[in-house]
Amino acid sequence: MGEFALAFRHPVAAPDGSTQIGIIGPITHNTSAELRNHLRLIIEVSSSPRLLLDLTCCTSINVDGMLCLSVAQHAAHNRGGDLRLVNVPRSIERQLRQHNFDDLLLDPTPDQH
Repeated sequence: MGEFALAFRHPVAAPDGSTQIGIIGPITHNTSAELRNHLRLIIEVSSSPRLLLDLTCCTSINVDGMLCLSVAQHAAHNRGGDLRLVNVPRSIERQLRQHNFDDLLLDPTPDQH
């Protein structure tokens, strides 16, 4: 159906040593393999990968996408780093919390809005 619209903005190293990657489009079954491969490459070449995935332009996520992100977070932890989501749209944040993936959020405290 042409749903595939995942893109990566050029990673930018932040002052705290983290790398921020912007994701545009859905994180679903159709796109999670590409995302997984991209994150794996970054994690494997870093001694202590600290990744911030900016979801400002992420349009949707499903369980496949959440599992992909959780596995990448686990891989980053195994290498002494971390992976967190920032600028998460409310609808996606709600889904993450409903499926108990709160630990992916940079600030795992519930949104008070």
